[in-house]
Amino acid sequence: MVRRTLSAVLTAAILIAARAADVDAAPEGKIVIAQGVDPTTLDTMNQQETPASVVTGHIFDGLVERDNNLKIVPALASELPKLVAPTIWEVKLRKGVKFHNGEEFNAESVKFSLERVKTPALRASSNFRPIDRVEVMDASTVRVHTSKPWPTFVSIMTFTQAAMYPAKAYAGKDSAFISKTPIGTGPYRFVKWSKDEEIVLEADPGHWRGSPRIKTVVFRPIPDDAVRVAALQNGETWPSISRRTWPTSSPITGSSSCRRPPASARCSSCS
Repeated sequence: MVRRTLSAVLTAAILIAARAADVDAAPEGKIVIAQGVDPTTLDTMNQQETPASVVTGHIFDGLVERDNNLKIVPALASELPKLVAPTIWEVKLRKGVKFHNGEEFNAESVKFSLERVKTPALRASSNFRPIDRVEVMDASTVRVHTSKPWPTFVSIMTFTQAAMYPAKAYAGKDSAFISKTPIGTGPYRFVKWSKDEEIVLEADPGHWRGSPRIKTVVFRPIPDDAVRVAALQNGETWPSISRRTWPTSSPITGSSSCRRPPASARCSSCS
């Protein structure tokens, strides 16, 4: 828990690209983010590693997330989940959200995702073991039944592995397929993955929060620490961080709280 909290504090201090300050502004520009290694998978439910969490955190959204003050706030949920019985959590869902393939996000998406992530064969399943089943109440309401009282349910739902997946597109698909074809509701769409070379994402102009300011994000593995630091110091790359605690003010949105990014990635609004 201490490690997760420390990581969240650090990621809140630096960010890659944030929610758009002006939803009418078209995304533009590119940044390159260096990581020590390539992810082992882009099926975020089947991993417990930083490289995969950083990348997939840009592609997928969860029901809730932490803001820049580490407070848990709604994301794809329209409000924070409510405990309606000792082993039942009710979740109201945000309406009008679509996955990158055009599929609608709804209660079936939540049922599919939460019942999948607890599958024992998946690496992240141990975090979600108390989930028994997900009951669809209507298109925008679910009830998560647990095998025992689970007071940390809302906190666990902030984990990157608690991502929402498209039920129709992924029905009957295995982890290898999902890793090659990640489809989320996040601010960035998957473009391509050249193993051990780069992962390319592109801004989703239709994201429910508005399009990100940066158009293209490239993740590049640089195993050598000295080379990776030199690339950062030379302004060739950004540090590897998570999107989960993006502040609403950032150098990418051009707000008054600009931190100076590398020259090659600097936004026009930052002085």
